[in-house]
Amino acid sequence: MADPSGVAGRAGTAPAPSLDLQRLAGNQAVLAAVRQIADGALQRVAVKETPPDETLYNQPGAGGKAGAQKYGGDVSYDMTRSGDTGVTVTVRIQFLNQSRNGVDPTAPGAPPGTPPLGALLGSPTEIPANDPDDRRTWCQDIVKEQVKPWNGKLTLVGEEFNFTEPNTKKRLPVTFNSVAVFGLAEAHDQVIIVHPKSVQADPKTGNPIDAGNYYLNKGGYTNDDKVIAAHEYGHLLGIDDEYSQSNEMLNALLHQAAPAGAPSAMAALDKKTVERMVLASLKKPLIAQLKTTLPAVTDAFRAKRAAVKTKMAAAARTGVVDAAVRTELEKGLTAASDPKLGPSVPRAVAFQSTANFSNVTISGQGVDAGFDAARMTTQIVAAYEAALDAAQGATVNVAGVGDTSINVKSSVPAMTATGGAQQANAAGVAGSTVGSAGGPGTFFGLPVIFPSSGLTGQLMALPATWGTAGSAIESGVTPAAFATKMAALVKAAAIGAAAPPPGVAPAGGAAPAGGAAPGAAPGGAPAPAPKMTRATELYRKAYDVVSVNSRRACTEVAADLIGTVVKPALATGVADLQSTIAAEVNRVMTTPPSGVAALGPPDPQMAALVAHMKAQLDADKAAAAGGGHSPLGTGKAAPDQNVTYSVQSLMGSSKNTSIRADQFNPMVKQFNDKLKTLFEKSFTAEVK
Repeated sequence: MADPSGVAGRAGTAPAPSLDLQRLAGNQAVLAAVRQIADGALQRVAVKETPPDETLYNQPGAGGKAGAQKYGGDVSYDMTRSGDTGVTVTVRIQFLNQSRNGVDPTAPGAPPGTPPLGALLGSPTEIPANDPDDRRTWCQDIVKEQVKPWNGKLTLVGEEFNFTEPNTKKRLPVTFNSVAVFGLAEAHDQVIIVHPKSVQADPKTGNPIDAGNYYLNKGGYTNDDKVIAAHEYGHLLGIDDEYSQSNEMLNALLHQAAPAGAPSAMAALDKKTVERMVLASLKKPLIAQLKTTLPAVTDAFRAKRAAVKTKMAAAARTGVVDAAVRTELEKGLTAASDPKLGPSVPRAVAFQSTANFSNVTISGQGVDAGFDAARMTTQIVAAYEAALDAAQGATVNVAGVGDTSINVKSSVPAMTATGGAQQANAAGVAGSTVGSAGGPGTFFGLPVIFPSSGLTGQLMALPATWGTAGSAIESGVTPAAFATKMAALVKAAAIGAAAPPPGVAPAGGAAPAGGAAPGAAPGGAPAPAPKMTRATELYRKAYDVVSVNSRRACTEVAADLIGTVVKPALATGVADLQSTIAAEVNRVMTTPPSGVAALGPPDPQMAALVAHMKAQLDADKAAAAGGGHSPLGTGKAAPDQNVTYSVQSLMGSSKNTSIRADQFNPMVKQFNDKLKTLFEKSFTAEVK
């Protein structure tokens, strides 16, 4: 037998065969024992952490900026490993009853010693088993639903060392569980107060929804209860919020989320941020400038009313006898008539929609109403504002994080408002963008006719195309369009509806003296409308209903025609403006000095506007630098910010329920520290 003294195996000598066998046998025996434990046994550990507090810029700050507030709480849950088959994470939630302080201690007249707004008052109590709002059943449903977005997505991936064969790959799917308990003495991991229906969730009254407070009456919170609860469940696992982030905090998140070695997306996001800041600062100046040129635009549209009236008259003549229109007319008039008039209803409808239907007059009146200058002005301004808002609200895809919204605060538009540092430059950019209506003028003392320009010129040119084949007037003013509008209007009119409540004037008349309608039902309920009993009444009512609603249908079709041609032009105008802004931002932020000359001369007012917004962003970043993801939690000051960011994920704005692998880093560390076996490499998170 070879000498087991340890000489064998030193550098320059061959290992002894029998000793190698002993070592291998021993290692395999240990490995077998480890596998036996891993394959057959449940390993359960209690996880308890106190992570750093997080900072959210979800408060009003100075001058319309976003102010910060600190949030935080302990993390507690059970993690169970079932050998190599999976992992279960369980949070036992104790649901209790407790009220919160609704008095702002800083408000005038607040008593000395008033606790912070939203602070829990007194001691919690159990939710009664016979609770009027049945909160216990609601909680049992919530704990089932809140884990659904988390389940089926996370797998822990690792491998186990082998000595005579390739390493064993392991995949452990993670199941998330939530358990409701209601007794004060029951074991639990987290406590959540469930507020009754009588208390409305509202941060202003000290009742925000958070990881420790759920509300049956969620007030202005628009997300589904189950999505809100799933978001809060993420906090119970130790995952931070990803909305209302500052630029520096988002930068920390980017570095956490990006794959190893991936280039940072922060420079591209900064560029897009400045673009959005400039666009937001121009909104009010652009709308103000457009209003000054809209009289010329509305005149251009009104000049083409004759062609629209002719087309509308033909559409109304055919559309008014559409089956859907007649069905609604007959239903409404039948409901308003005595049964003995039933056979006369179809005849009255047919007469008033054919022989006695003044389509030319009605269409003319309807088009005039649709092309009213004040109405068109309101319509076009609203459409332009919607186009600007759509561009401002569009998300950007940030590498490693996903779709993210850039939330520009009101402090930025204030920079171009009256008295703002960039008022003159914004007005100049708005003037060149919106353009002018053109018209008579002089050039070097000579009379000239200036052409229309900019967005105004584009809008003025739109109705000139209505005389061509296939134009918007041909595709938009049709019998089908008229019939759809009129059928809906007649249905909404509810011809046979109850009479108005006491004291309320009926259409076209004054309320009865004394405030009580004759024959009013007891208790102030609306009295039934009297049924028509004579054919003359029926024919008169049929005439009124057909005339009024066909005129309204013509007005709506005319307004839709304007919207059909205006909205694409406005969207194109906004897109062109965004391209102009992006070009200048690119010049300022990404073009090297050697390439600036090749870009041509800049627009000095746009250049000044971009430079100003970049300086604001840079100042915000510098003020918050070094604080990491949670500056308040680490003692770093959290200065107010002009812009915040919200990831669209489940832990962000909850616009979707996406989850990333990096969010589970703390949980994976707990698994590796407490449940990984001796011969396993560290596991990593994989999310689908």
